[in-house]
Amino acid sequence: MVGKLAGTHHGSPFEVERTRRAAIGASRMRVRIQNDDVPYPLSILRGRLRLSGLRDTEVAGIIAGSLANQPSSKFWTEEELVNSIEKALEEYPPLVCENFRLLTAYEQARGLSDSNRSLLLVLEGASATGKSMLAMELLQDLAATRFISTDSVRQIMRGIYTKQSHPELYCHTYQAHKYRKSGDPSLDPVIRGFIAQSELVIPHVQDLAGRLLEEGAIAVVEGVHVYPGSLASLGANVIEVVISPSSKTHRAMFLNKYATGKLRTVSGNQSLRIKEYEDTRIIQDYIVACASKCGAPIVEMENYETARMEISRLVIERVRYLVEAHE
Repeated sequence: MVGKLAGTHHGSPFEVERTRRAAIGASRMRVRIQNDDVPYPLSILRGRLRLSGLRDTEVAGIIAGSLANQPSSKFWTEEELVNSIEKALEEYPPLVCENFRLLTAYEQARGLSDSNRSLLLVLEGASATGKSMLAMELLQDLAATRFISTDSVRQIMRGIYTKQSHPELYCHTYQAHKYRKSGDPSLDPVIRGFIAQSELVIPHVQDLAGRLLEEGAIAVVEGVHVYPGSLASLGANVIEVVISPSSKTHRAMFLNKYATGKLRTVSGNQSLRIKEYEDTRIIQDYIVACASKCGAPIVEMENYETARMEISRLVIERVRYLVEAHE
């Protein structure tokens, strides 16, 4: 989406002065809430604007322009700051401002009733599908204050269960079939090993996610151990998304995970990695099939920005549903 950047006097004395004032405003950014002046995280506005459909350069221009207009004699209220942003958005396509107002309305509604619960975004998919990197972006866009990695949950469980009692916890999902299998005997052994490992991890992820929703914290969950339907029972505020690169892209990402991620838990042996990729792709195809069966959205992952924008669209759709359901 291409929009007009806030401020058209780039390089002029006007622009220099506006940028200087914006920098001062950002460094002292506080808002008045009730009777107190408190620090205000601009990341909330950046994320909301990105979710609304703007690029980073457009977001920076809007925020800079709004901060440059901040009265020096007083702190803004949050409402005044949001109104200033909305005014700047009048120069952009109407859908952007509509999305921004929708996200703002949802945040306001969350503070008015316990029935308006927080969002829980769940990124699902096999190893090396891009979940972790997308999670880093979306944590910022959602201004999420909580994050659950199912790999971390599995690691904690290794401190509870011994390797002798649960060897399937002490390996990658695509290796678990060597130690234990679960599920329909007609399924591929690799899938049954994946299910066996996931069955141990999912209940703990469910407990953690449920607790976060009770707290009212916006959160992102990512990991191979949750598959479509795993967390849907927690409510309409849960958005499960399967990340699905093409087999060519997935293969490249998987084989280069050792080189790009510098992870010491994956093998640098290319022949072994090819076989591990083939098993991983079996798991990915199973997860995608589960998504198709239960109606969970599947997002293509050929580049991170396009995938992020598609997930943003899904978030907007769910927020619109939640707002309308409580009106």
